[in-house]
Amino acid sequence: MRSYLDKWKRHVKARAFVYLGVLGFLLLTANLLAAASFSLEPSVVLGLVIQAVIVFLIALSIRQLRLTKRTQEAKSEQLEFLAYHDTLTGLPNRRLFDDRLERALLHAQRSEQLTAVMFLDMDRFKDINDSLGHAYGDRLIRLAAQRLLGCLRGTDTVYRQGGDEFAILLESFAKPEDVRVVAERIQMALEEPFILEGKPVTITASIGIALYPLDGSTAAQLLDHADEAMYAAKKRGSNQFRFYAPDIDAMVKSKALTESELRYALENKQFELLYQPQYEIASQKLIGVEAILHWSKGETLLQTDGDWRKAAEEMGFMVPIGKWAVQTACRQVSSWREEGFPSLRMTITITASQFRDERFIEEIALALKASAIDPGQIELDLTESITSSNVQEASEKLILLKKMGVRIALDDLCTGLFTRSGLEGMPLDSVKLDSTLVRDLVDDDENQILAAAIIRMAHRLGLNLIAKGVDTKEQLEYLRFLQCTEVQGKLFSSPLNPEQFLSLLNNKNISR
Repeated sequence: MRSYLDKWKRHVKARAFVYLGVLGFLLLTANLLAAASFSLEPSVVLGLVIQAVIVFLIALSIRQLRLTKRTQEAKSEQLEFLAYHDTLTGLPNRRLFDDRLERALLHAQRSEQLTAVMFLDMDRFKDINDSLGHAYGDRLIRLAAQRLLGCLRGTDTVYRQGGDEFAILLESFAKPEDVRVVAERIQMALEEPFILEGKPVTITASIGIALYPLDGSTAAQLLDHADEAMYAAKKRGSNQFRFYAPDIDAMVKSKALTESELRYALENKQFELLYQPQYEIASQKLIGVEAILHWSKGETLLQTDGDWRKAAEEMGFMVPIGKWAVQTACRQVSSWREEGFPSLRMTITITASQFRDERFIEEIALALKASAIDPGQIELDLTESITSSNVQEASEKLILLKKMGVRIALDDLCTGLFTRSGLEGMPLDSVKLDSTLVRDLVDDDENQILAAAIIRMAHRLGLNLIAKGVDTKEQLEYLRFLQCTEVQGKLFSSPLNPEQFLSLLNNKNISR
């Protein structure tokens, strides 16, 4: 019923002047008939006809005026569109692009975000134009423009500078690597063959990129620098993109290489877990082990490209890598149990992206079920920053984990133990003294005071306390004096591969 009424309203609105004319005619007729006492004398009929014609002509005139107004509005809109858009592709022209670029720079300045200008030039387009003709070339330009739009967000802008050159404005992004992703997406989109009158045509493009505020603070500077970067990309060969700043270009390409190698390592199972023993100070017995993720290729990259673990976290690889690590560590515990070795606590490091993943709890439960081990043998090691970013959400997840029976450890513990609210309400089992705190423990008075305070707090909360990075006997003795519970570090053992750790277990005297 409602839809019927809506259709009727639209119908009446579209033909309002027709109904107005009919209504006016009927009203006029009724008045004339009433005035003439419903007499149908020839003079009365003639008057009715004349007046009906007049009303009809007025309605037609009003309708014509309205149509004329609509036509003028449509022409005005078309002229306005042509004033700000390219006639061949329908993309924004330089005038509109410059306006959006200026507004984007103001927004980027206020929000402290990055903005990018990209210059794109098709490789060897002249050859295609000369061999197939300008009509084919224009068709190719239009199709390429559509593909470019498909690679961008609604807030981004593509402008055809002329010929086969385009400028692209990317607004509001966090890091240069985000622009690299867009550039690669554009390259992939343009590499797909275009079908022109049944003929496949393949093109590539060279892209130059300038970033605000790194490569310029004005629109003119960014456009000039993007143009320079584009010509530098062309010198490298076809189908290349280049950032204007050499250091940014090198950094982005290095991260792209790291991303490619991480993906390859994950697909080809190049990661492994090493196991670092954990000892009880009082008895010097082996009571636990920490699983440490290892990637040999990553360790070589560590010298030039920072920590590969941090790169993997930023690129979203730590969720699948972490899932594999949890499953592998649980299977290892099961394997040791089946071989008759004493039950050891297995500590597994959990990254921020893993903890935030919506399937995290489910993945832990599946790993425990598949390995058929006691959940109490698994201790999940979380950094303090993970739990402090959203205390309520973290507490809810930790409570679910505790209901499953797993242990919870808080790592990289420092002054946050005293400053963060809600710690006492968290279901923790262990806390860890960071290795940076232990490193200078013997000679640094401030570290000694802080370590003593943390250990007292851990004892007050009934938490087990593990010191990481214990490399000397002096550090061990001072931790014993402070009544620390457990230690791990090179003084006892470096991380061991599964075969080496099995040899340690086979040693009947597994205490220190």
